[in-house]
Amino acid sequence: MLKLILNGAIGQDAEIKEVGSKKAINFRVAVSMNYKDSKGNKVEKTEWIKAVIWKYEGQSIKIADYLKKGQKVLIEGIPGSEGFQSKDGDIKSTLHVNVKEVEFLN
Repeated sequence: MLKLILNGAIGQDAEIKEVGSKKAINFRVAVSMNYKDSKGNKVEKTEWIKAVIWKYEGQSIKIADYLKKGQKVLIEGIPGSEGFQSKDGDIKSTLHVNVKEVEFLN
């Protein structure tokens, strides 16, 4: 099994969407990384990862009330990717995570 652990900040308030008998809680997480480039300059890069929490009928979706912009979180889940064609015709992909655990850090 693959497991992805993210430590970052929520970029926008969570949205709840109905998908059949399930509800999906969608939000984006910004994960920042620091490194030095080939010239020794410090570089900070931020990656945005789409996160989804699947809830089934009868399960609580109250966690969405706490997934607010700026909230620091530690997320554990199963990674996946999605391909798409951009407006300029390029083929691109994005990383997403099907969230299994969320820990609030602030």
